[in-house]
Amino acid sequence: MPDHPLVSIIIPTYNRAHLIGETLDSVLVQTYQNWECIVVDDGSTDNTEDVLKQYTQKDSRIKYLHRPQEHLPGGNGARNYGFKLSKGKYVQWFDSDDLMFKNMLEDKIQQAIKYQADIVVAKHTVQEQKALKKEELQPKVFNSAEFYIDYILGKYPMITNDVLIKREVVKEHRFDERLHKAQEFEFFSRLFQQKLTYCFLNKELVWYRTTADSISNRNGKHWIKKQESLIYLSKKLQSQYVTNQEIVAKAQRQGRKTYKNLILSKHLSVVFKHFQFFKTCHKKNSGVFLGYILYNTLTKRGFDKIKP
Repeated sequence: MPDHPLVSIIIPTYNRAHLIGETLDSVLVQTYQNWECIVVDDGSTDNTEDVLKQYTQKDSRIKYLHRPQEHLPGGNGARNYGFKLSKGKYVQWFDSDDLMFKNMLEDKIQQAIKYQADIVVAKHTVQEQKALKKEELQPKVFNSAEFYIDYILGKYPMITNDVLIKREVVKEHRFDERLHKAQEFEFFSRLFQQKLTYCFLNKELVWYRTTADSISNRNGKHWIKKQESLIYLSKKLQSQYVTNQEIVAKAQRQGRKTYKNLILSKHLSVVFKHFQFFKTCHKKNSGVFLGYILYNTLTKRGFDKIKP
């Protein structure tokens, strides 16, 4: 039906057998029911498959698949594979440890149709679900071909779960499967570089849950990969938007923050691997910067003094 377009919910998962059942329960109780839910397993070693088998038998709209080798390991590969198999007019990427408020899809689709919006963005909360009246939506609707600049500058923060996207605007854009941090930021900053109609809802529609096993270990290889991803993004922003001093300054601030994290976690090899990048972010010459590296490493202080 034209007024009830299909929504593809795409959920990557990895070892979330203890949580994904609650996530899928929040999908099943949606007041908007014309959806398909594609769960892509990124190589779980727990009993995720047993849990998903119960749900696929319960509702045929839920599909359970394994990420193929043609996509790199990680959530981005799973997201891209799920999109390849999806059929919905609208796409809702979602995380396997968070919960949808029961009216999430209905509220987003209603506004997408009403305003012919390409992008609908709601809010999320770290609190449990609460009932809100429909008049609290307070939509802000606008057209823009340069919204990506405000987004990159952090004026419109959002996470993957917040965003409903019309399929036709995704085009060739996919999540960068090499990234291990800020994946949605990099994806959205590219996707938004076209003239689109945006609809922002002043309403919390997702319960974003922080669990003990979602906290990264600073000494783990995944943590290092995340820092490398942040360095890659900072470099990319500085080279791609060299004429926009606000974006360059933001990228350099992120570079300085990453430098501090690496020093405090004693990962000097990564600092020296990207020596030129960090030196540029701090606007110091090689000799002065080497002195600060030594001082910061020995004292775990002086990060304010090194700022340009």
